[in-house]
Amino acid sequence: MNKYLITYELRNDSKDYSGLYQAIKNISGSWWHYLDSTWIIKDTSLTAHQIFEQLKPYIDIEKDSILIIKIDITNKQGWLPKKAWEWLDR
Repeated sequence: MNKYLITYELRNDSKDYSGLYQAIKNISGSWWHYLDSTWIIKDTSLTAHQIFEQLKPYIDIEKDSILIIKIDITNKQGWLPKKAWEWLDR
C-alpha cells in the first residue's frame, strides 16, 4: 500500500480551505493528520500527480504552496502520540 505525505502553506487569509481538507479525506479511506499542515494518506492506486490534480481546485495557485510525495514509512523517527505510530505502521 502506498503512503503519501501532503504538506502545504496556505497563504490566502480570505479563502475557505474546508474544500481542500475534505478533498484530502476523500482521496483515501485512511488518512493521518496529527500536524497542522501535514497529512499522510494511504492509497493503492493514485500517483502524486493524480492526487495533486484532485486537490488543485481547492488551493490558491498564485499564493499557496503544496508538496505531495510518496514516502517510505519503514525509515521514520519523531515524537508523536502512540496512536499515530500505530496508524503509520499498519
